Amino acid sequence: MATIPGLVLSHNNNHPDAVALRYKQLGIWNSYSWSDYLAEVTSSTNALKSLSIGKGSVVAVYGNNVPKLIFSISAIQALGGIVVPIHPESTSSELKKILSDSKTEILIAEDQQQVDTFLGIESECSVNKVIYLDGRGMATYKNENLNSFDDLIVKSNNASIENDINSINENDTAFYLFDEHEDSLYKVSHAAIINNSSKIITLNTLTEKDSIVSYLPLSIPTNLLFTFVTSLNSGMSLNLPESNQTIEKDIQEIGPTILYAPSFVFKHIITSIAYRIESANEANYNRYMNHYKSLMEIYNKEVSGESSLLDKIKKSWIMLTTFAPAKNVFGLTKIKHAFVSDGVLSKVNFDFFHAIGVEIQHSFGQAASCGCISVQPDHSVSSENAGKAMTGCEIKINDDSEVCFKTDCSAENLAGSNNSNDGWVNSGYVGKLDDVGNIVIDGRLEDMITLKSGKKFSPENIENLISCSPFVKAAVILGNNQDSVSAIVVIDPNSVNSWADRKNIRYTGYTELASKEEVKDLVKEHISCVNDSLESSLKVKRFVVLHRTLVMNEGEVSKTMEVMRKKIAINLKDVLTAIETNKDNCKVDDIDQLSYELDINKI
Repeated sequence: MATIPGLVLSHNNNHPDAVALRYKQLGIWNSYSWSDYLAEVTSSTNALKSLSIGKGSVVAVYGNNVPKLIFSISAIQALGGIVVPIHPESTSSELKKILSDSKTEILIAEDQQQVDTFLGIESECSVNKVIYLDGRGMATYKNENLNSFDDLIVKSNNASIENDINSINENDTAFYLFDEHEDSLYKVSHAAIINNSSKIITLNTLTEKDSIVSYLPLSIPTNLLFTFVTSLNSGMSLNLPESNQTIEKDIQEIGPTILYAPSFVFKHIITSIAYRIESANEANYNRYMNHYKSLMEIYNKEVSGESSLLDKIKKSWIMLTTFAPAKNVFGLTKIKHAFVSDGVLSKVNFDFFHAIGVEIQHSFGQAASCGCISVQPDHSVSSENAGKAMTGCEIKINDDSEVCFKTDCSAENLAGSNNSNDGWVNSGYVGKLDDVGNIVIDGRLEDMITLKSGKKFSPENIENLISCSPFVKAAVILGNNQDSVSAIVVIDPNSVNSWADRKNIRYTGYTELASKEEVKDLVKEHISCVNDSLESSLKVKRFVVLHRTLVMNEGEVSKTMEVMRKKIAINLKDVLTAIETNKDNCKVDDIDQLSYELDINKI
């Protein structure tokens, strides 16, 4: 079994000129071959030797997916160090917890933003050296613990690191991975995470000829597994977009064969299409809507085995004139595998992607499982499940309907807290196994809602149905100890803006737009449609259109845009109280220190 830096060395020996990494900077794509990759890792390793990094040293990498941080991961591990990936937008409190719990000694930060966040909590953790990649804006900083990575490289030699790499063991700890939901760190070995990626590679026949885009920072455990480790293990190229603002264009230019992302990314693609359609002239708008309706009718016939030759010809025409160009705009033309990380997409969105030839494959995993315990195999997918347990993994459902797993690629909770029994790990998620062994994820156990009637349900299923509308960015379902279900709805600014412009609705900003009666009616109409698919006790009876979006830095959504209910319950307690007491409106004293009047609408 290999190690992370050992994979780099192996690819350099076997195909040194193949493309290992692409990174866009200032609008230009730059490529690194495996030979270049090893050279960068070598220079970084020799530079870090001056800091006395050795076996067991804990080094955090804090920033976006930029080449130097990518190379530094293998460099740290080549010296026997343990890497702690940290999200570039981590708040000071989250940063302090991760650094303190991991006992990080050295921090490698991307730029001034990350350095400033660290300096605010420097006295509260054990970090003794900070290495920054980009020193712009820090010329006047006098902190003696700050060091430039470039300066360290200049002062170092360029000796071979092959002996360093060969001296580390596959069972050595490679990463400490942070689970945002559990607020815990997990210890992951080289063998465990590489073995898990090998399962994904084998199941989907991935090769060095494939290419993958890393949408999200590597601090997200599932993303680290599916993009960084899997690209190293298979030899495929890893592609890094320039920024969040250029992702769509960057992916279009690269044309990857593999896309791995949370469900919100795929939802964003659909919303972006809707935004463009809402902005189109009337003729193009009507053409798209008619073609969309016809496409989905044909897709449903294909699924049931009832499509005819005429349907195939009609679909080819619809794809050629409408949806093939849309696929190209979003870089989906060459996609062979589109992995979704966090449970499942709504059936509406899932069916749309499959109808246009983008095969969505649901997966499920977390830090405790080295990123994955199940994934849908190629050409055997469903909108309702997250696939079967991977090789070497077992899944069962306990008496509380909680998903439990046992895997040969497990991770150890760094705090030593016991969430396992006889090797079975409690995932914290509610679910079930279908008749053929596929896992169906309903939501987090702690988020389950119990109505006054005693009816217990997962809010996530209803939230997914409401959020499948391109006009809805997020939804939060409420109902604990209530007679009925209610919802907080966050509208999508782009698509609702375009819709409002088409309807000649005047507004001055997001807050005013969200308060418009026409927007409330738009949301009400959609929720009414959702209610048609729900059993009587779960129908949404009331809703609030929130005056703002949910804020990641306030902890209201996770780094993958999942709803974080505990924080929402605190920040929006005025809304929750008004709903619980059956009021028709409420005054919200919000996190921006301002007050807002919101209506509670009935359905």
